[in-house]
This record gives sequence, C-alpha cells and structure tokens, in this order.
Amino acid sequence: MANKFTRYLLGDGNFFQGLVGGILKPKGNMANWQHATRIFVDDTFRLSPRHKFLYYVVFEIDPTSHNSLAFTQKHSQEVALLCKAVDLPKFSFETVTKNQYNRKKLLYKSVSYDAINITMHDDSAGIVNSMWGVYFSTYVRDRTLPDTAYKNLHYRPSGTATDNFRYGLDNDKSVDFFKSISIYTMSRSRFNGYTLINPRIQNWSHGNVDYADGGTVESSMSVQYESVSYSSGKVSMNSPKGFATLHYDTAPSPLSIQGGGSSALFGDGGVLAGIESVFGDVAGGSSFDSPQGFLSTAIKAVNTYNNVKSLSTDGIARELGQVISSPAAVSGIVNTVGGFAGSLFPRNTPSGDSIVASAKNLLGG
Repeated sequence: MANKFTRYLLGDGNFFQGLVGGILKPKGNMANWQHATRIFVDDTFRLSPRHKFLYYVVFEIDPTSHNSLAFTQKHSQEVALLCKAVDLPKFSFETVTKNQYNRKKLLYKSVSYDAINITMHDDSAGIVNSMWGVYFSTYVRDRTLPDTAYKNLHYRPSGTATDNFRYGLDNDKSVDFFKSISIYTMSRSRFNGYTLINPRIQNWSHGNVDYADGGTVESSMSVQYESVSYSSGKVSMNSPKGFATLHYDTAPSPLSIQGGGSSALFGDGGVLAGIESVFGDVAGGSSFDSPQGFLSTAIKAVNTYNNVKSLSTDGIARELGQVISSPAAVSGIVNTVGGFAGSLFPRNTPSGDSIVASAKNLLGG
C-alpha cells in the first residue's frame, strides 16, 4: 500500500509533475509575451510594423506646364498636406504557362503598373480645387472657353481651316503637369520612398454633398503612372523634400530632451532617454552633419546633465515602485526606444509603500 510520500513521488502530488512539466513544457499551458517582444521590441524596434498614418506626399509640378504663377508660388507644396489617404504603388504581371517536358513552367509576358487612388480634403481655402482647375486647363481647352462657345452651334465658316473655337484635348500642350508624385512612409526617423514616374490623372471626383451628413467634403483621383523608383533615408527637415518646412511646429516640446526634459529616470523626457538620445546622435553621425545638428546634440547633453543633477534617491525609488506595481508603467517603459528587453515585472506585487522601501534599500538609501 502506497503511503503519502510514494504517492507524491509517483505523481499524485505536484513534485514530479512540476519537475517533468518544467523540463518538457517550460512555458506551461500558456506562453507569455516574450516571443512578441523578441520580434517587435528588440534591437530598438527594428522589426516593428509601420503605422499607416505616418506618411508624407510630394507633388512635383512642372511650373512651365501652366500659367498659374500664384498656385506654383503659394499652394503647390500645401497640396501634399491635404492628402487624407493614399494608395501605395501596385503591380500586376501577366503570365503564361509553358510545358517543359510535361513540367509546368510560368513565364512573364508583361508587367502593368496599376492605378492608385488619392483622397484629399476639400479645404476651405480651395487649394485642392485650384490644383484640379489648373490641371484640367493644362490638358483640356474647355475650361478656358467663353460662354459663347456653348450658346449656339458653331459651324466652320466656308473657306476657313478651323472652327471658331477649339474643344477637348485640342490644347497645344506638350509638357506634363506632374513631373512625379512621391509617397513616403516613415518609422524610427527613417523613410521609404515610392516615386511615381510621369503620373497622369485618370479619374477625378469632387465627392458629394448631403444635408443629412455631418462629415467633410472630399475630392479623390485615380492616378496612372509609367514606372516606380524607390528611395530611403533619414527623416529630417526638408528630407523628404518639403517635409517640416511649411506650417510645421519646430519648437521642441518641454517634455522632450531638447526642450528641457524632466528630472525623472524613466520616460520619454527622462535621464535614460536623454543619455540614449545623445549617444544615438553621436553614433549616427547627425551631431556632425551640420552646425544645427551639433547644437541640437549639445542642448540635449546640457539638459540631460541638469536632469541627472536633479535626481534623488527618493524619486528613483518612487519610480521603481510605480514600475513594479503598475503594468501600464511597465508597458510605457518597454515601449521606449531602449526598452527593458528581457525584463519581467510581475503583476501581483506588495503594497506601494513596501515596494518603495525595498527600492530604496536596493539603492542604498
């Protein structure tokens, strides 16, 4: 008859079950978050997904294609800021299947560049509407004709080579309105660029209006293009072209390192973030690219130094206590650029006072 000890060893208890389970199933019945953090958080978020709302559009307009100097000088760059949604380039291959000694072999016959859609706000200043007006008059004669061109039937007078008016695409234009349209997606201070070569508008819609709808008016266009070129680089002022140069707040936030930061250890404007930002500028070379870059790094270094002097043992202990006791605080720190890769903070913790006291003991306070 088995006693309690033998039953425990043979498996009725938890000793061997836990031992075997720990060896054969180290994660138990449910894995934790470490797989995701290995992919998306490690190495300064190198493999994290890009966000759809971080993008920028550049319309490269040929000023010689039209006569609207006011639009070119005042509004041609502002059009990019009014893009609400933009498709990235699309491609289609036409294939044919050949028999290679009874083996099916796929071959390409041609490649197609599928049209993309761009949705724009119909702004109160009428900039988007003005762009379409200038574009339309570039290719179509109808927009510039007088009202008399449509009041009566105009027959070609006997003995003349032309009608009284010219209509449609009979406009003597050989220069394209758009040189290119570039779309840039951004992440981690870098961009990927997609430039549409020789784009032309295939369809344009002014949207619709409705008394029962409280939404905003939109204009949309479908754009065809001849090819696509790619680019990548570091995001900075005027890189991509025109970025952060028009209607852009260039004053640093007081919560950021460059704007002063905070005398805290953690957080976006804290000491750790400041040290990382300064060393990141130096290692990346931006500190020496220009006098502005050097000045920016110097300001960050001075602010970080001042914040380090303001640190106190009590303050650090309180921060550590909040980190250990608050899953939200842990998530905020893990999602900083540096992060605490590989660290695990339990959800079930003692009271806040005991945590602060323990943290102070660790700090020697």
